[in-house]
Amino acid sequence: MAYQHIEPMSKQLTIVVGLTVVGFMAFGLILSFYRNVLFEQTLMDIGNQNTALRRSIAAGYKELDYYRSVQFKDKYAKENLSMVKPGEKVLIITEPQRPADATENELGLFAEEREAAYLELLRQMPVFEHWKLYFFHADRIEELKRAL
Repeated sequence: MAYQHIEPMSKQLTIVVGLTVVGFMAFGLILSFYRNVLFEQTLMDIGNQNTALRRSIAAGYKELDYYRSVQFKDKYAKENLSMVKPGEKVLIITEPQRPADATENELGLFAEEREAAYLELLRQMPVFEHWKLYFFHADRIEELKRAL
């Protein structure tokens, strides 16, 4: 009887070991599938980066061609070296000035535009510069307002 009692224990042990091995194999399969998915995603990301690099390089070559062109050299000579070809005229475009015959309503709009420009300048300026203007150059604050 003892022999019959041991045999079912042996069958149970074999079943448990077999299920454990099958479980580890399934886990390995799932892990392998997950790694393949990650690898494919990485390949897609690298492909996207390569495409972006190709576009950037193409844009860089276009920019380089522009800098080597006669058109850019002419523009650079005119803007930075003040060289003008014979027969050419220089046109300087400045900011629009306040019209002399403006109505009160237009003057109010002009003042609002100046105030908005001043506030935008202050927003873009670091806080340290605000304090430096306030403590050391209080007279320049009004000058700055008038300039804008």
